[in-house]
Amino acid sequence: MLSAESFRKALSVHVAKTGQFRPDRDHAAVAMTLAGGETDLQLCFIRRVEKQDDPWSGHMAFPGGRAAPGDLSARGVAERETREEVGLDLRDSHLIGELSELPVRLGGVETSMVLSSFVYYLGRPPATLAPNEEVAEAYWVPLSHLWDQRNATYLSLLRNGASVAFPAIRFREHLIWGLTLRGLTLFSDVLGRPLPHVEPRVLL
Repeated sequence: MLSAESFRKALSVHVAKTGQFRPDRDHAAVAMTLAGGETDLQLCFIRRVEKQDDPWSGHMAFPGGRAAPGDLSARGVAERETREEVGLDLRDSHLIGELSELPVRLGGVETSMVLSSFVYYLGRPPATLAPNEEVAEAYWVPLSHLWDQRNATYLSLLRNGASVAFPAIRFREHLIWGLTLRGLTLFSDVLGRPLPHVEPRVLL
């Protein structure tokens, strides 16, 4: 059963692989924020606004963003960005664990960026979300939806002249894929409850 207590136990023994925090735009952090009861847990997602200079324009994501010079830690980045983007005030008592850093890729190419992910549980009921100008929409998505095989799908994109189908999870008319799905997959693996998924493939 997917419960806050099972998450807490799994993350308490998980050893996250992390590097030194860099207070610059090459270090980003997100908050994977849970809320709800033991049988109806939900996870906070946002859909980013569409901006010409944003490589993740319009994407589904977790609240978060890049570090700024005044930030003291990756966790501080995640909590600051979550407060700014959706109005959630994350505190020490809410934190249940940290995941290993992920290298960030753009268009399939490695970059100098890394992503830190922190997991929180706010209790019940889910708080009202207050998106700022960087967020088109904010949602509480049921975990049951994310783990439902019927919502696993593909996103087809052109890569080096070939159409490549990337694994994705459908939510309403949007897709959770790419870096956000990689973070969610890492989370599910730590829990010992891998997400149902489809493998990337090249469409000839």
